[in-house]
Amino acid sequence: FLNELSDFFTLVDELPKDQEVELFKKDVESMQEELKNAVSTDTSQISLYEYFHISPIKLHLSFSLSTGGEDSNRDEKHKELIPVQSLNLLLKSIGATLTDVQDVVLKLAFFELNYNFCTTQQLQWAVIMHYSKQAIKQMYVLVLGLDVLGNPFGFIRDLSEGVEAFFYEPYQGAIQGPEEFVEGMALGLKALVGGAVGGLAGAASRITGAMAKGVALITFDEDYQQKRREAMNKQPAGLKEGFTRGGKGLVSGFVSGITGIVTKPIRGAQKEGAAGFFKGVGKGLVGAVARPTGGIIDMASSTFQGIKRATNATEDVISLRPPRFFGDDGVIRPYRLRDGAGSQMLQVKSQRVNSQKI
Repeated sequence: FLNELSDFFTLVDELPKDQEVELFKKDVESMQEELKNAVSTDTSQISLYEYFHISPIKLHLSFSLSTGGEDSNRDEKHKELIPVQSLNLLLKSIGATLTDVQDVVLKLAFFELNYNFCTTQQLQWAVIMHYSKQAIKQMYVLVLGLDVLGNPFGFIRDLSEGVEAFFYEPYQGAIQGPEEFVEGMALGLKALVGGAVGGLAGAASRITGAMAKGVALITFDEDYQQKRREAMNKQPAGLKEGFTRGGKGLVSGFVSGITGIVTKPIRGAQKEGAAGFFKGVGKGLVGAVARPTGGIIDMASSTFQGIKRATNATEDVISLRPPRFFGDDGVIRPYRLRDGAGSQMLQVKSQRVNSQKI
């Protein structure tokens, strides 16, 4: 401070006359200019967040690469050469096999602020950055959850839950009494066996399902692929249903593969003439091999799904009555079984009609 005062009162060397005049003119011009508010200020309202908390988030992620929604490019596909179409379908089948993900669990940690001043935009950005970092940290779960690898992360999760139940259930039973301890031992052993056997069966089911999907894409038949997806999306209730469904898929694969040798050339000739006939011959020959092969793999996949379902220790929660019916006015009225059952029947019918249209 003292040095600044001394510099202020210290005489400096005189400036040249022309430079002094130039500086004086600049000062005069600056005085004549109008004052402008050139400073941009943030007018956002700042709030005090005494305690802001978002609980941990658990996401179940499923992803499947399909060929739907490509009707707009169908004309362009017909103009492509057969080798080009074959190469594109081969690449697509490989991509579909490698990118299938089903029921991968992502766990994102909680977000919390304590006594923090910030605007709404700053809060939103902080939340986005937090969960972006959490998602990046969970990328290994997504990679280890690929069906082509058998979802090893899911297998480890099922096995760890079985081991945890094996020790937890007897401990809880021992607190209540000797009979509950024996019951807890049985429940823990069932959960451990179910986690190990069910995890292995689930891994085998995912691997075979991914392989079957890749084989189905090689058949060049979108209708067949759609029917297969609808059938495989329905989880079997047990081992018997899984084996039965797999047997139906196997028989259907052989029948459709054999009949396709005749039907595909005829349909191709009706649509595109001679070129369509030869394309149909190629599709029929490929389908004669691919469809039975896919049926065999689907049978194995459905059987493994049934084994996993049978070893599952958890029980499904079943509704005791149809859901309550709400009218257009949205008024909550006393429950009537007839209204609930009728509304449920109409919803099921509407879903079937929409699925047939799709």
